[in-house]
Amino acid sequence: MDIMKEVKIMKIRLVSLVIISVLFSVLTAENPQNINLEMKMIGLSDVPSEEEVYFGVYIQDLDYPTAQALGYNELYGILITKVEKGSPAWNIGIRKNDILMEINGYPIFNVKEFESIKKLLHPGDVIWLHIWRDGNIFDITMKVQGRTKEKSDAKKQPKSKESYPVGWGGGSWIPYWVVFPVDDVNELIAHIGEPTGDKTFANNAISEDGVFMSGGGGKINIGKGFFLGGVGASYSFSDSDASTHSKIKYNLSFGGITLDKRYAFNRKLIGSLGIMLGSGGHQVEYSALANTDFNWPEISSSGSFNVKVSREYFMIQPRAEMLIRLLPWLAIQTEVGYMYGIPTHSGWKMQATTGDIYSIDNSPDTPFHSLTISVGPWFGF
Repeated sequence: MDIMKEVKIMKIRLVSLVIISVLFSVLTAENPQNINLEMKMIGLSDVPSEEEVYFGVYIQDLDYPTAQALGYNELYGILITKVEKGSPAWNIGIRKNDILMEINGYPIFNVKEFESIKKLLHPGDVIWLHIWRDGNIFDITMKVQGRTKEKSDAKKQPKSKESYPVGWGGGSWIPYWVVFPVDDVNELIAHIGEPTGDKTFANNAISEDGVFMSGGGGKINIGKGFFLGGVGASYSFSDSDASTHSKIKYNLSFGGITLDKRYAFNRKLIGSLGIMLGSGGHQVEYSALANTDFNWPEISSSGSFNVKVSREYFMIQPRAEMLIRLLPWLAIQTEVGYMYGIPTHSGWKMQATTGDIYSIDNSPDTPFHSLTISVGPWFGF
């Protein structure tokens, strides 16, 4: 029994020795390598990479005059102004004045978007570029390289202010809310043509609290943040009186050319200051039929009367605008301005059916000025 017990103890010791040997070999042979690898990976994650993706191109935002000069008609893309010799871009044939439209199918609207995409790439990545050149569009692949980031002294080279694109331009339907002085207009509407009989045209037909004018406009980038464009809007009112067989039409309108300077606060908010120069005014057209007993086929227009009464102005409108971008091609435009009219003649004028223009005795020098407010959609950028 003692011998059997001793044999059993020897077996237990032998198995224990084998287990200890295996554990010792793992600890001395494999584990140090794993520990070193893990420490090495942790170290890399803590230390910023000294390499950046390298294309080898100089680029700038594309403005409207440059695009027109090159014959480029799209509303996105950035201009390549120089290619470094021996760079990845040089090796695949990229040239000066090429327009980079897309990277891996993503449209490039400005330099800032290009830089953002470049930060997501790694040296050795193969990408495809959508390029415009001399009216032709083609795709080409490129393998990006890495290079050591240039170190700079923050004290000697202060960080420059980030700039944002101000856009190409665009256009849209534009609504206006205006409050012009309309006392003289309402007096004219209420009393015009009185010798023909009692009328029932509305008193105070045009609201003194303001009217809604509907119009449209657009603008294009002419360089250095300046935009040239045009705008116009109108408001109409009409009424008729069956008892006197008379009709009246009133039109308030303005239009002109605009010049604005845009300032981009960020990618979503773009403000501008500018001015509109043009013309505008009031026009009232009155018509009446003294003889309404018409018979077929002896139809006669004798006894009819038609006249147009107007007051015209040269318009000046300083204005401020804010563009709130929702999509690359859609924004909300808000505008506040002050419209001031300089009369082109004293009093009101009358145009007869013959086309002759006459001054109207005792007509007032109706002023033409108003605060203008507009909020609406804007298509483009």
